[in-house]
Amino acid sequence: MSTTEQPGYLSPDAFSLKGRHILVTGAGRGLGQSMALTAAAFGAQVTAVARSADQLQTTADAAVDLPGSVRSVPADVSDLAGLEGLAEDAYAHAPVYGVIHAAGVQRRLDAVDVTPELWREVLTLNLDAPFFLSQAIAKRQIAAATPGSHIFIGSLNSSIGLPRNVPYVASKTGLLGVTRALSTEWSSYSIRANAIGPGYYRTALTEGLLSSQADHDRLMARIPMRRFGLPEELGGAIAFLLSDASAYVSGQILNVDGGWLSS
Repeated sequence: MSTTEQPGYLSPDAFSLKGRHILVTGAGRGLGQSMALTAAAFGAQVTAVARSADQLQTTADAAVDLPGSVRSVPADVSDLAGLEGLAEDAYAHAPVYGVIHAAGVQRRLDAVDVTPELWREVLTLNLDAPFFLSQAIAKRQIAAATPGSHIFIGSLNSSIGLPRNVPYVASKTGLLGVTRALSTEWSSYSIRANAIGPGYYRTALTEGLLSSQADHDRLMARIPMRRFGLPEELGGAIAFLLSDASAYVSGQILNVDGGWLSS
């Protein structure tokens, strides 16, 4: 360190999302709902998107006492033609700083039984929609010369190929390529692209995996922490990647999986 430099440190305020507008898809339940509430808990204005208005109301109700706010927008992001309008609606409310692509679908079946229709259903929601929604938002961020943070939701399947899940594996592996490519293109505009790789979390969608003792024991033996994660345990990663605390982080996948991939 030269004699003219001053010691630096990270202020706790760097994790604040106060005043930032964050769009979250899949925000009506499960991990997407938890991510939306985390952003609001850190002070963000959240536009919560999901197909079910009733589920979105549950999310909005849960945010009433949080420092930030949640605005509900019922929409189906698999309707790719509607994504430009969704971005326009969000910007009519406030300029968008961050987007979390939590909407997704999984169809478990043998590879030999996958139909073109099922393949397209999974790839459209899990891969096409995140890219084209980020594209619509980034165009506006670039035009306005404003920074941004785009968070894609990967999976264990982004790194390993679990069986009976080929369309899902393809979509989540593809998201890592999208994340890296967008980081390369957009980082010079101060627009960052990162991904989170959740492991197994306790949600309504995963409770069926624990329906038998044999399934429970098999999964617990594979997870070094010997438990499923809680949805709120993704919150630290979300707050970090949306905040100035990660200002020099782009093109990365942050796995939050109880140690699965390192074991």
